[in-house]
Amino acid sequence: MPGSVLVRYWPEGAQQEMIELQPIAVDKQKDFTCQIMLSDLKSNTQYTATVMALSESGLKGQELTAKFKTAPNPDQIADIEAVVVTCQGHQTIDDPDKGHWAYSHMLTHQPDFFIHTGDVVYYDKGKAFPLSKTVSAARQRWNLMFSYDWNRDFHSEVSSYFMKDDHDTLKDDCWPGQSYGKITWEDGLSLFKEQTPQGPLPYRRVRWGKDLEFWLIEGRDYRSPNNIPDGPEKTILGEKQKAWLMKTLTESDATFKLVVFPSPVVGPDKKGKTDNHSNSNFTHEGNELRNFLSQLSNTFVVCGDRHWQYASKDPVTGLIEICSGPINNEHAKIGGSAHVNKKYHLYYGRGKGGYLRIAVTRIDNVPQISFIWHGDQKSGGSINKELLFHASQVK
Repeated sequence: MPGSVLVRYWPEGAQQEMIELQPIAVDKQKDFTCQIMLSDLKSNTQYTATVMALSESGLKGQELTAKFKTAPNPDQIADIEAVVVTCQGHQTIDDPDKGHWAYSHMLTHQPDFFIHTGDVVYYDKGKAFPLSKTVSAARQRWNLMFSYDWNRDFHSEVSSYFMKDDHDTLKDDCWPGQSYGKITWEDGLSLFKEQTPQGPLPYRRVRWGKDLEFWLIEGRDYRSPNNIPDGPEKTILGEKQKAWLMKTLTESDATFKLVVFPSPVVGPDKKGKTDNHSNSNFTHEGNELRNFLSQLSNTFVVCGDRHWQYASKDPVTGLIEICSGPINNEHAKIGGSAHVNKKYHLYYGRGKGGYLRIAVTRIDNVPQISFIWHGDQKSGGSINKELLFHASQVK
C-alpha cells in the first residue's frame, strides 16, 4: 500500500553510532518497492539494520531487523566465505511454506556474501503454479519466492548480489526485442531492477579484501539473437561491457579473480543448446573470452544456469570453470544434463543440486581458494566435492 520506509543502521554492538535516514516513499508504480543506498559504512564490519513501514499519515507499521557485512579494504588480508546458487523455482521447492532448504543450510557457514547467478524465478515454468505472462503475475511470483521462511530468513542475514538470466528476464533463451505473453522485453528488465538490489549498471565489479575480486557479468541486455550466424559481431556481452571487463581485469591486483557469468563459458553443455559461450553458435566470442581469461593469473569462471554441478578445464586454453549447479536435486531433474567428459571435467555431479561454497584464506601466508559443492536436503548438505587451488598453482 502507499506509504514510506524508515531505515536505521549501525555497526553491530554499537547502536550509539546509529544512522537514521529520512523516510523514503515506496513507488506504487514499482510494486510498492524502494531501494535505499546506505553510506558512511565501515569496512569489514557486521551491521544491524531495521526497516519500518509507515503509513501515509505517519502511523508505524511492521518493523524488520536485518544484518549484513561490508567488504574488507583492498589492502586488507581476510578470510572470506561466500555461497553461490542458481536455478530455483516454485515448482521444485523443498517445502511449501519454508521454500528452499539450501538457504537454511548456507546460513550454517556464516557466509560473508551470497551471489545468485540468475533464474531466481521462472516466469515460463510452473506445473501447479500458473505461468507469469503479465507484469502483475510476474510480481506475484517474486513476492511469493521471498515470502518462504528459509528464503526470507537467509536474506535477513547475508549481503547479497543478484544477477539475471533468461527465465527471470522473460522466457527460456530470450534476447532483446522478444516478449512473453503481455510482458515486453522492457518490462522484463524493469521487473528485475525493481525486485532485486542493483547498481547503476547491470554489470559490476566488487573487491572483497586483498585476495578476492569478482565480476558480475550481464548476459541478456546486450546480446545478439541466438539464431543469427556466428562471427565477430555476434555477442552476448556487448562491446562496452566486454571492453570494461578486459580493462578492469587487467588492472586488478587481487590475488584471486572470479568472473561470474550467468551461463557457461567453458562447458561442455548438453546437446542442442544455442544460448551461451560454450555453444557452437557463439564460438567467436567464446574463443575470445577463453583465450583472454586463461592468460590472467589466478582467474576462474564461476557460472550458473546448468542443472548439474561441475568443474571443467578447457582442454585448449586451460581456463577453469566452476558451476554451482541448481538449488536442489529436484530442480536438477528438469531439462536433462550433459554427460561426463573426461577431456573437460575435474568434477561432474549429474543430478546433484545444492549450492557452491567458496572459501579464500591463507596458510603460511600462501593464498588459497577452495570450491566446495554441497548437496541438498536429501544429503543433509554433505560435501559432494572440494577443489583447492593455491595462488602459485594457477596460471
